[in-house]
Order: sequence, then structure tokens, then C-alpha cells
Amino acid sequence: MEKKYLYKLVFGIALMAAGTLSVVLSEVLFDIDILIPIFLINMGLIIFIATVFRLFRRGDLPDRDERTKKLAAYGITYSWLLTLVVITVLSWIQYFGLAELTANGVLGIILFFMIISANVFRWYFMRKGDIE
Repeated sequence: MEKKYLYKLVFGIALMAAGTLSVVLSEVLFDIDILIPIFLINMGLIIFIATVFRLFRRGDLPDRDERTKKLAAYGITYSWLLTLVVITVLSWIQYFGLAELTANGVLGIILFFMIISANVFRWYFMRKGDIE
């Protein structure tokens, strides 16, 4: 195992431990906002799981080469263009009064849509093999 993966795994475990410790300390010594431990535990878990998946998926292949960079760039570009369509649809929903949208709601929808669509497009182009 490469050292960078080992460091990421240890960092994820340390964040989860810090979140757990902050919950215990908030009960005993301090009055800590509950969002801090939740954030620490979630970030640690995300880093840990993402690193484990990357380790199992990678195998003998390099992390990045010209092909994977090209496919990722195309995936992000398609995601960005599709996100513009989603923004347009959300503005029409607000204009016609179909739903009451708040700024936090719209930003959350756009953020999750961009992340999910970029990964879906990247996965699709990786399975396809190349951009034509």
C-alpha cells in the first residue's frame, strides 16, 4: 500500500475518533454544538470509504493518466452544461410559482446535482472507453 493511501486512511480514522471524542467530552466537560461531532464523523467516514474504494478499484492501474484526465474533464463539462439546464428549470419553477424555493434549497439542489452528475458522466465515459 502506498503511503498516501495509508495517510488518508489514518486521517479518516482520526477524524472519526475526534468526532466520537467530542461527543463524549460534550457530555462530560464542555457544551459543544452537536453539528461539530456529526461533521467530523461524516468527513472521516467519507475519506475512509473513498480511500478504500479507490484502493480496491485501482488494482495495478495508475491513478491518473492522460486518458482518465480527459474523460474526467469531459464528464465535468457535461455536468456543468446539464447543471445550467437545471438552473433554468428551477428558475421557471420559481417564476410560475410551482414551488417555493429558498436560497439554501436551490444551492443544495445544484450542489448535489453537480456532484452526482459529474460522477455519473465520468463513470459513463470510463465504461465507454473514450470520447468521440
